[in-house]
Amino acid sequence: MKIKSRYLLAIGLMIIMILIIGSTILRYHINPDKLYYLSKDNLIDDGSFENFNGTAGDCCNNQPGIPKLSAVKSIDAYNGNYSLELTSSNHCACISKKINNFKNSNSYLVSFYYKGDNPSTCIWISGENICKKEGGALEKTEEWKRFRSKLEFTNKSQDVLIHIYANSRDSNTYTNFYDDIQVHQLVEMNPRFYKYLENEDYVIKTDPSNVIHNGEKLNEEGYYIVTGKPDITLKFPWTELAILLFMMLVVIRLLFKKQVLKEEEKTEEHEKKLVKKDNKEDNKEMSDLKK
Repeated sequence: MKIKSRYLLAIGLMIIMILIIGSTILRYHINPDKLYYLSKDNLIDDGSFENFNGTAGDCCNNQPGIPKLSAVKSIDAYNGNYSLELTSSNHCACISKKINNFKNSNSYLVSFYYKGDNPSTCIWISGENICKKEGGALEKTEEWKRFRSKLEFTNKSQDVLIHIYANSRDSNTYTNFYDDIQVHQLVEMNPRFYKYLENEDYVIKTDPSNVIHNGEKLNEEGYYIVTGKPDITLKFPWTELAILLFMMLVVIRLLFKKQVLKEEEKTEEHEKKLVKKDNKEDNKEMSDLKK
């Protein structure tokens, strides 16, 4: 009876192991929790500065000294014929770009290219009167780099300006270049049934612990931008692996103990037969002596 119970328990554990393996395989490639496609309209006017004829503002005019600022078109461009060249030798040279047709109930993706001595940006939100440094600090670079960040707002948000800078809080000269500023509205879609286009960009949300093989992280909340269908896999299933190893050890122990019990039963039965045989021989000898 003991052997039969252990055998059934071992079979039950093996079935559970197969179910865990099958479930992990089926769930290994997953859909995003949220999916957004980018509207076609760029909500920024003259984001490539082809028609720029403005001047630099002073975004830190509380600093001492006379500001030395400039904002000019440069032929060192990433997209089109021109980029914006911002220079400051004192204070902070800056310009701003307004998001057109802004609605605070919408989400947006902002992007631009940059390079220079100390590039930086922030998103001014009127109504809340704060300037958010979305996406973290920009790195000093001699090559064009791309900045992208997802923007979300509250019902207090009224208008939004994207500020870009050349910061100089001393007498040194700092120059930064900016090009191809774009803002696109994010339109939410159902990720389970959406038919992705191979060369289209999408914003997705998934668990930050998952692995996104064809995406760029936008923030720490699990938002990524991907091109084409998102390729998302679960993190390595260490928990499931530990459970499987434990269950394998239990099954091996149960099956091994089953064999041991069988051998013990055979040995015990054999010993009983020997004792029975010895008893018969003893009884026969006693019978012969009586005769």
